[in-house]
Amino acid sequence: MSQTRRPQGVISALLLPRDAAGVPAWEAFEANAAYAIRAGLTGICVNGATGEYAATTRSERREATARARKAGGSSAIVLSGIGAVHWTETRLLAKEAADAGADALLIPAPHFFRYEQHDLEEFFIRVAADLPIAAMLYNLSAFTGGLTLPLVERVLRSADSIVGIKDSSGELVILEALSKEPAPNLVRAIGNDSALSEALDRKFCDCVISGVAGVLPELTLSLWNASRAGEAQRKQILALRLSELLCQLNVFPTPWGLKLIAELRFGVAAQFSLPLSQQRKRQVEDFRTWFGQWWPQTEADLKQA
Repeated sequence: MSQTRRPQGVISALLLPRDAAGVPAWEAFEANAAYAIRAGLTGICVNGATGEYAATTRSERREATARARKAGGSSAIVLSGIGAVHWTETRLLAKEAADAGADALLIPAPHFFRYEQHDLEEFFIRVAADLPIAAMLYNLSAFTGGLTLPLVERVLRSADSIVGIKDSSGELVILEALSKEPAPNLVRAIGNDSALSEALDRKFCDCVISGVAGVLPELTLSLWNASRAGEAQRKQILALRLSELLCQLNVFPTPWGLKLIAELRFGVAAQFSLPLSQQRKRQVEDFRTWFGQWWPQTEADLKQA
């Protein structure tokens, strides 16, 4: 990966909105991507957990990458996840993402089935041997087999095409170890918003790849900038706002809460993978009410110098 395309700063992990029939709402997707870039983010990430990649077809994933490339122009970096159940499909997705304009790839462990670390090591090494562009490991332990530090270190040593990790586990063990004597050009990305504030404080990350940044780019970017500038009081206020938000989002399955924010901010009707129970309907209405009060207060904090 060239220095100019190295992931850094704040990158939005985008939703893939759909209409009531389940068809991707591409205009809304492109508008969301363009909004994130206008807000000052450095890149766009598609086909990850926020984009519900396990429920997305190969053609939809190619389209998401191509449209992210279009929305981001030549300046934004575009990352594309290539997670799949079978390793040969992961390799096909890698080629298709590169052809569609991705700058780099995210490789999670295969989802659904659980594997041991030696299985995953062989998987990553075999996939890495045939990659058309650089890639990062994607530690998505909530939905796939989690990666241990020894595995990550071995893969990074063995596979030249794998240049870093997006750690979405919520733990900082791996990023802390990689930060002690970071290899040149190693990319350390924090992918779990609950661990972002501490990762920034301890300088464990080069970038954040965030679902919250996909719908509230102003909040994540302001938190990132305040931390980098050493504005401790401002950073503390913004970290508190993020924590308040995450408490509300954690009521829902991923990424339902983010879909509700997209609906409230951008007018994209939230569609869910399951019918809403009566309890969920109450939670949705409670969230809409809460967000209508919380966001104006947070915007006021963002505007303060």
